[in-house]
Amino acid sequence: PELLGIEKSPNMPAAALDMTIKLPFKSLSSRLSELPGIKMQPINPASPILFKQGDHIAFSNVAVDYNGIEVEPTILIKPFFEGENKLAIKVMKVEAEIAFGPKAAFGAQLDKDGLMEMVMTNLSNGMLEAMDKAFAKNKVAMKAKDVLNFSYDRKSWTLRAAVTPGFVAPLLPGLIDNISLSNFSFDESGFALSVRSGSAGSIAKLPGYNLALSDGLLDNFINQFTKGTDFEFHPKGHEGGLKFRPDGRLELAGKIYARSAFGKPNVYFKATILPELTGPNTLRVRVERVDVDQAYGIGIPGFLNNWIQGKVISSITEALTTNPDLAKVMTARKLDDKTVEIILMNSAFMPSFAKGAVIRDLKVGNGLMYLGFDL
Repeated sequence: PELLGIEKSPNMPAAALDMTIKLPFKSLSSRLSELPGIKMQPINPASPILFKQGDHIAFSNVAVDYNGIEVEPTILIKPFFEGENKLAIKVMKVEAEIAFGPKAAFGAQLDKDGLMEMVMTNLSNGMLEAMDKAFAKNKVAMKAKDVLNFSYDRKSWTLRAAVTPGFVAPLLPGLIDNISLSNFSFDESGFALSVRSGSAGSIAKLPGYNLALSDGLLDNFINQFTKGTDFEFHPKGHEGGLKFRPDGRLELAGKIYARSAFGKPNVYFKATILPELTGPNTLRVRVERVDVDQAYGIGIPGFLNNWIQGKVISSITEALTTNPDLAKVMTARKLDDKTVEIILMNSAFMPSFAKGAVIRDLKVGNGLMYLGFDL
């Protein structure tokens, strides 16, 4: 290969994923007022409930029913990352105005400890209840308590959340074995949650993209679905697997048992594939060329090579359009003999309780694929 000037793109053999999810204050403000079991209403629906104020987050613009007393609190909170899979929200300051109720006329002192405990308990219980309803609606066999565990320290006004990240694996079967919450921060627009899997520390982040996948991760995923089929993804003694190239293309190599061809040969090949995002959640996959290494146990020249190439390409396009597991998250149709258009469902990522992920940008680099999506 070196003499012929053929470059083999290096892949990242380790399975790695790095994802950042933005939780905008605007969206969170609207959802907080909708959480079940929480006795609070926005005072001005057009204004936010959560917003950045200096180095803290302000929780304001709400009327809270506290034991029959309507209270309008302004709470300054400081969220922080305590360690892998552990988040905390500490209340730094509380100002509460009693609007009306049996004690309002007497100017009684408000029990701020009790108010904070009620607000935090209602918030955490409301989130768990909302998640349970979403899991049930989407027929996910788990409970919110399998994902989140809350504890509130009344003395220090601190709400802690322990995340069980393993719940992601059954939602994306075979793709992710383990995932960990690695950071929690905020800016003017909202909170940011970062999750990682595998050796994600080696992934370089790109502006505008919030998900990075190594080709090693997808290689493992594809390998699971090809076992026992006519396509052997990692044949012994031959090149195989998936690689992301620096020029934005994919290489897919392996062995196909061409049962429809004369003599039913084992065909060793390498396909060059160009993926292009042509619209939101819409992907065009084109098999640009197929290099046949061997068939019938020998190198194949000329017209026979071209014929076998056609067989390999048709096998790839048929797999994309007919695989029942892929059909659960996408629809696919052939545009021509070498091109397939794929439309991902909004539930393709995080199908349990997210309203949907819409992919806006895609970039393939050396060993990595980057996606920019709205959640």
